[in-house]
Amino acid sequence: MAKKVTQLSFADVMGAIDCSGDIDCSNKGLTSLEGCPEKVKGDFNCSGNKLTSLAGGPKKIKGDFNCSSNKLTTLDGGPDEVKGDYDCSNNHLVSLGGCPVFIMGDFSCSGNKLKSLQEAIVSSVGAILAGGPELVEGDFNCSRNQLETLDSSPKIVGGDYDCSYNHLITLKDSPEVIFGDFSCSGNQLLSLEGAPREVSGNFDCSGNQLTSLKGSPKKVKGSFICSCNHLTSLKGSPEEVKGFECSNNMLTSLKRSPEKVKGNFDCSMNQLTSLKGSPRKVKGNFNCSGNQLTTLECELKKVGGDFICEENAQPFIEEEIRVAKDVKGNVLA
Repeated sequence: MAKKVTQLSFADVMGAIDCSGDIDCSNKGLTSLEGCPEKVKGDFNCSGNKLTSLAGGPKKIKGDFNCSSNKLTTLDGGPDEVKGDYDCSNNHLVSLGGCPVFIMGDFSCSGNKLKSLQEAIVSSVGAILAGGPELVEGDFNCSRNQLETLDSSPKIVGGDYDCSYNHLITLKDSPEVIFGDFSCSGNQLLSLEGAPREVSGNFDCSGNQLTSLKGSPKKVKGSFICSCNHLTSLKGSPEEVKGFECSNNMLTSLKRSPEKVKGNFDCSMNQLTSLKGSPRKVKGNFNCSGNQLTTLECELKKVGGDFICEENAQPFIEEEIRVAKDVKGNVLA
């Protein structure tokens, strides 16, 4: 026999409350937000309860809104206006219908059951596509869902964009410009076509099924991470990066790698027999360990950090390396 769930509303637990500051009704066993004030001048936190609906909750929140770790399947009935962060992560959401169009802080819907960021609403006038927020001034996190597409993704994201660990096979409809980090790691991507054209932070496409870097952003101001894919070539890689990590692939050549790397360059654990095509200058560490190298002859002349070439087909001697290359840090051979 199923255990009966005790109904417990906001009014039952919190009673009459001053709404001039923050309201924290998290982890109270609430099943309903009935009795909440309509306006909250600070943060509103109803996380960690047993809510299946946001009906009865506040409509305007001047601070952050947190309804994470409940049993929500929809955001209908939630606030129309949130001037801080909006966190609806770790629920059972299958739709983002009902969330505000504009988010002035961060937005997180990670850890749900979303297959799409859009929803078809059928009315007397026909079907209307609705979905998540169109503009997020902070970070946007839709990771750890079941997304197969980024349709109805926000057009503008002012911070980081994280769509990692979904079921994505394409990056079509992702924003063109990312002002923070972009992560699409842990998906099923075969191509980077549709990726943002410019990323102000790091770009992480590791742990996919990529055989090509075609479609990569031309400019990544942070590190470009394409490790743990099926790459045999670096054709299509960004022209300008801070750091570059292409480890744990099937690379046989470094041709088409960036000419200058301002951070670390990691091409370890591939099938390289030569370093020809490598950057000419690396300001951080250079790691080519775990390959099939028998020679270190290449374009690389200067390394600002450590030079790491352990576990190759032929052992190398530190003295020879320092004669051939200007290494400021340690040599691990």
